[in-house]
Amino acid sequence: MIAGIKMKEAQKEDSEIWTIVENLDKQVEFHLDNDNVLWQDTRLVVLNDASLREALLTEAHSSPFSVHP
Repeated sequence: MIAGIKMKEAQKEDSEIWTIVENLDKQVEFHLDNDNVLWQDTRLVVLNDASLREALLTEAHSSPFSVHP
């Protein structure tokens, strides 16, 4: 949950993300969810930030729920 909040905030500040967002009408595979978080099809777009990626992986693998289908 915390990593997801960090991801949402980081996406707001990333210029590459905003380039994609500004061109969503031309990008069929990308979409914003109800929280304005960018997804590529069913995958969360993760910024190239090592600490954020580590936080997401740690949180996902610490969950009692499976992260892989």
